[in-house]
This record gives sequence, structure tokens and C-alpha cells, in this order.
Amino acid sequence: MNREVNEVFTYIKLRNFMSFNEAVFDFRNGKKGPKKFVSIYGENGSGKSNFVQSIDFLIKSVVSFGVLGETEKIREVMNQKKFPDKLIHLIMEDVSVLSLAKRCRMAECEDETCIEYGFSVNGHDGYYILHFAERFVYEKLYYFTGKQRGVLFEISVKDGKISHQFSSKLFDHKKVEMELIDEITKFWGKHTFLSILAKERKEKNEQYIDENYLPYVFDILDMLREITVHCKKSPIGGIEITAKKPVNVLENLESGRVERSEEYILDSSERIIREFFTQTYADIKDIFYEKKYEDKIITYKLFVKKMIGGKIRTIDFARESAGTQRIVEIIRALLGAFCGVTVVYDEIDDGIHDLLLKIILDSMMDDITGQLIITTHNTYLLESSDIKSVYVIHVDYQGNKEIRCLDQYPRIQNSNNPRNMYLKGLFGGVPFVDMIDYDMIIQELGSDVEGGE
Repeated sequence: MNREVNEVFTYIKLRNFMSFNEAVFDFRNGKKGPKKFVSIYGENGSGKSNFVQSIDFLIKSVVSFGVLGETEKIREVMNQKKFPDKLIHLIMEDVSVLSLAKRCRMAECEDETCIEYGFSVNGHDGYYILHFAERFVYEKLYYFTGKQRGVLFEISVKDGKISHQFSSKLFDHKKVEMELIDEITKFWGKHTFLSILAKERKEKNEQYIDENYLPYVFDILDMLREITVHCKKSPIGGIEITAKKPVNVLENLESGRVERSEEYILDSSERIIREFFTQTYADIKDIFYEKKYEDKIITYKLFVKKMIGGKIRTIDFARESAGTQRIVEIIRALLGAFCGVTVVYDEIDDGIHDLLLKIILDSMMDDITGQLIITTHNTYLLESSDIKSVYVIHVDYQGNKEIRCLDQYPRIQNSNNPRNMYLKGLFGGVPFVDMIDYDMIIQELGSDVEGGE
């Protein structure tokens, strides 16, 4: 079932982004192309979640201009309902992409934050660069132009003046180019040009887009639209962006509502999770949806038939353990990797038994057609993972970070166990501290609350 990798990241470079002064995550594998599976290790606080947030930030920057109208509608409603001005300002600031950019900047840093995303779509390599401080100050897309690669667009600002360069193949008509230049003059800096293009594509009909734009400029937008990113922690809270792929699986596998015309999606989802859970858990004999039909709507809820005390009993899936419920969430996210898109999952091991997670991931390796990037503390994965797919965030005593792939270590041989070597600290990325002395803490706990002895 090996198929061509379709939409993947080839590398990500970060400078002055959150806890990264300068770092490169390079997922290229020579002539074999980008790596289908990547696992990133590091001690707590090393920046694993910050790496995931760099991808989350890219997606949010692309949709920001498209949601501008919706946020203005929200502002109007809050004004009509006489919400306090301070509360309105706080809410609007929270959804602003520039507010998000500010939270993604390295602390106490005056230099620009720079991110470069290398990507490959259907075998065509390219990269996208974004620089920002209080506003976006530089943006560039280098990608396939039809016969060769080149700069599709490059935009920058200096002394308040915006300059732009477009590929001669980007627009088919000068009028369209002039309209986009007008949009850049009005909105670029607060929003990216990719975001402006995304809104243009959404608002215009398909024929207009086909007749006026180089189609390849939208490849990266399609990639980002279909990607799944699960953030354990982000500047605006934990979030998962649900991919459009697979299209025949429910967004919420536990419970919800669907139209009757989409009952086939409900049935397909049921078959998928039944196949998975009955293979994974010896005590789960069946898993199914209880359906209630109301006019054109079906309300569904997940139940399991489970062996308990020598008898098969039917129980609400919501009563299952937190770890088992997490499995449903993870499986829904991972399915996109079978459909040619990229899935990025932060701390995938959270709440799941190490060996179960190892089996889940090991079993899917041969069938990944897109890309799966995870951050994890699960060291059992190191026993079966290709060392070329394993990365460690190494932090030195000055807080500088280097991203090292295990294949860079000559000491790793076929006879060595990478897991043992990692736990011994030979690759970095593990905490090494002396025994903690609790004497002062215990003394403080025993002291008089009012300050007396």
C-alpha cells in the first residue's frame, strides 16, 4: 500500500520564535524525499510544543484575513448589546493574528522573528518565508511556476513603504494584479499576502480563479487547509484544527448530530473505529452508534459492548477511561496521514500506555502516504523507529537549542539500543538534576502561617 507522499513539510527554520533563538528542523532524506514519519524528543520546556505552534501559527496567519469580516460582525453584535468597550477590545485582540504573532515572539527580543517553511506538494519543492515584529515585514513564496521553480512573490516594507515583486506567471491579467496591489496597500502588514490570496479564492468563483491565477500558487493553501495540527499548549489555549481529510469520517467520533444525507459518514466512522478497538482491546467486543432520527437530522452517541465480570455489557463510551477516550481523539487525527496530508500532534503519548501507543504507531508506518510529525516522551518508540526519523532538541547550559537527528550520532550501531542510549543522556534531551533536597520546603510548610515560630 505504499503510495507517493503528497503534501509534507521538508524543513522548518525558526529564529527568535518563542523559546528558539535559532533552530532548524530538517526532515529531508536525500533522494528518498521528505520523511513520512518524524518523532521529536526533548526534556520538558525544551520547545517541543513551541515547534508545533510554529505550524499552528502559519495556518492562523493564512486564514486571518478571511475571518476579518466575521470578527467585525461579532464586534457589531457586542456593540449593539452594549458590551463594555474594554471587554470588546480584549476579545478582538485575542483573535487578532498580530496579537498571536506578538505572543509567538521571543521574550525580550527586539530583532524580527523569522520563520521559513520548506514544503513539498506532489513532488514540487518550495519554501515560504515570513518575518514579523509588531507587524508582518517580509513575505516570500518560492515554488513551482509550471516548468521550473522560482519566486512567485516577495513583499517587504522599509521606512513605511511597501515593495513587492511578482512572478510574471502569477497573474494572467494586469487588472487582477493591480487589484491585488491595492489589497496589499490596504491590508498587508496586518495580514499576509497568502491570507489575502486565500480570501480572494474563497470569494471568487472557480472559473475566475482558473482564468486569472497561476494554479500552483494555491498548492500551499490547499496543503494548509487539509493539515491537522493538535497543540497541547498554544498562546491562545489548546486547539486542534480538524483536517478535511479523510472526508468520510466524523469530526466528532463520540457524539453529535449529522444530516440524514450524511448517514454514510456515520456508518463509515463506525466501521473504522470498530475495526480499530476490537483489535486493540481484548475486552471490547463491539463498538457502535446509537442513532436517533429527527426529521432530517440524526443524533448519534457511541457505545461499546465490553466483557466485564464474565459478561458482555453495553456501556456509554463516555464512561470509558480518560486514556481510552483519548485514543478516539488521536485516531481521528492520525487518519489524515493515510490520505496524503500532514498530521502534527503534540505530546501524543499524553495519558496513553507506552506500549499501546507503540503498537498503534508501528502498525501504521507502512501505510502513511502523507506525513506524521509527533512530539513525545515515549522512549519505547525508539526501539522500533528508524533512527533517521528521530529528532532530539538538545539544550546547552546557555539555553541555545540544536535539533539533532539520531543518524548524526556515529555511536549508534545496529547492535546498540537507541532507547538505552537516549535514557543515558548520550543524545541530550533528558533532564539531569541532582536529588532534590526538600528540607527547606518541609521547614517552610511547618512554619506558623502568621509568621510566628
